[in-house]
Amino acid sequence: MLGKYFGFLANDKKTQAQNDAEIAVATTPPIDRVVPIMDAPTRERPQQETLIETDADQAVVTHMLDIPTHGERTNVSELLNRFLGRQPLLDRTGEIIGYEIRIKKAAPPPGEGAQLLQQMLDEMLLSSLEDLNIQKLRGGKQVYVSISAPSLYTAFLDRIDGNGIVLAFTPPEGPLESLIERCKVLHAFGYRFALTQLQYREELDELMPLADIIRIDPTPYDSMQLGELSVKIKSHGDFQLLVDHVESEELYIVCHKLGFDLFQGYFFAKPLPIQSKKVDSQRLHVMQLLNQTMNHAEIAQLEQGFKRDPVLSYKLLRYINSPATGLLQPVRSISHALVVLGYDQLYRWLTLLLFASGQVNHRTLALMNNALVRARLTELLGSKKLKPQEKEGLFITGIFSLLDALLNMPMETALASLKMSPPVMAALTKREGIYAPFLDLAIACEEAEEQVISTYAATSGISAEEINVAHLEALIWAGEVDLGKA
Repeated sequence: MLGKYFGFLANDKKTQAQNDAEIAVATTPPIDRVVPIMDAPTRERPQQETLIETDADQAVVTHMLDIPTHGERTNVSELLNRFLGRQPLLDRTGEIIGYEIRIKKAAPPPGEGAQLLQQMLDEMLLSSLEDLNIQKLRGGKQVYVSISAPSLYTAFLDRIDGNGIVLAFTPPEGPLESLIERCKVLHAFGYRFALTQLQYREELDELMPLADIIRIDPTPYDSMQLGELSVKIKSHGDFQLLVDHVESEELYIVCHKLGFDLFQGYFFAKPLPIQSKKVDSQRLHVMQLLNQTMNHAEIAQLEQGFKRDPVLSYKLLRYINSPATGLLQPVRSISHALVVLGYDQLYRWLTLLLFASGQVNHRTLALMNNALVRARLTELLGSKKLKPQEKEGLFITGIFSLLDALLNMPMETALASLKMSPPVMAALTKREGIYAPFLDLAIACEEAEEQVISTYAATSGISAEEINVAHLEALIWAGEVDLGKA
């Protein structure tokens, strides 16, 4: 799968080492050939027009767009004129198993018409996912979508293939017969359900068996209350318990010990309060090879560096001889493998290895995936704005922006042993220079609200539609990279 990584990111110009490799292996196909992803077929479904009103969710958009509701099609550019954000969901091992996709928005005080505006916002989100071809992302990850209960009736849901999509909503007050019947129809289409802000009452007894996930906001509870709540919920069924707003390692540890199944938040992307004393030897070795590669050390010198670590040598030969590279004849020596890769692609492979080496735990697994998404998104955002010779630093800037969290030390300290180029250093340590606007924009797509993203987007000269398309492409691409084989 790492072949797709190099395929997406290979430069047009070739180094001398790459030219030598083409002479040595004349039958190698172009490395930038990308295997297309098949779209999941859609099914004909009946149109649903019934709507009910509720005041369960008061979040509203800052202004109303002139678009038809209730599932009618509208202009795609208008729908994509909102910024999509993501938040990862992790299982108990630390693997990112899905993302909640959101429309980034400000939430002014609720007023008259707030319910209708919320339904419009929900339909904008669902339609954006349909137009952005969300089927590709669902190949390896689940997609969570939080909507209001009335929006379950929108006809958009009848057109989208529901497999892999989890609809999260708060059950409204009052009778639930109509909602239960609608959920049964959607369940037959492949959708799964997560119930949020759940306050148990007898009317929920028929709805809860249709749900797979119960999402809990932990902020109102202490650890003892959270434990009691989890036991009470699981007494009503075999649910997965998803804890939201996990923004600290301490909260993650508590909820993990209490038996929660899924965790939502960016707690893993922040350095821990207790700093590590030193970098482990395996990562230190990779960092030394990164410096040698950046300085275009002699192949013989690089070969000696690999030979000092049998595991590293094995990983290099395993990758270079994998089907993803397309070589017809196996590479049996380290020196030949280094020639075939060339300096630029070797450097990129080593950056991945830096995240994949060392002791693997829940934080490093999540960091690896998020670093890939951020790096690819940074590169996609800046690829049309910078000169060809400047583009190379975009991916490196994005992936190393999480180096402080990976090594659990201040960014300046983490970068001290890496001889990075001045523009990359300026972006990572001062948020200045040619790469900074695109890195800021990629980070804003993770946690910031609409106004912040709008500011960075304007600075970079990139439209909301371009950002949304690039964001989804980055998520799909990161899901295809097999870091376990790095």
